Amino acid sequence: MAKWWEKEPIRFECQPDCFKCCVKPGIVHFDRKDIRNAADFLGTSPAEFKKTYLVRDEGEWVLEVGDDGEPCTFLTAQGCGIHEGKPKQCSSYPFWRENMDSKFMWRLVGGFCPGIDIGPMVSLETIKSYLKKFQR
Repeated sequence: MAKWWEKEPIRFECQPDCFKCCVKPGIVHFDRKDIRNAADFLGTSPAEFKKTYLVRDEGEWVLEVGDDGEPCTFLTAQGCGIHEGKPKQCSSYPFWRENMDSKFMWRLVGGFCPGIDIGPMVSLETIKSYLKKFQR
């Protein structure tokens, strides 16, 4: 059976100067490739990147966001400080499985994310690639 988002158009466009997803408390998961990309972008080793920015949580490397109300470590006044090297979890937002499970959930996330339901239509191929890219 087709998913709701396969039957109707989805619109999304990140909004300039928004960064709401970068200040929302939570955990950002980094797999081996994410660690390598971010470390390369910052000109450091994966070991040093993990030591400086990440913690181990249930066998996974994560960046904790929102502790004491702090935004993501990499958020700057201009946006993501590691944009070209950011992890899959960040680059695939808001197209996370839990956000796409139902139209209700998509609209609920839309109350937080101003880019939902505006901008260009997002192709089914793009949505599927985001869902495949970051599977939690």
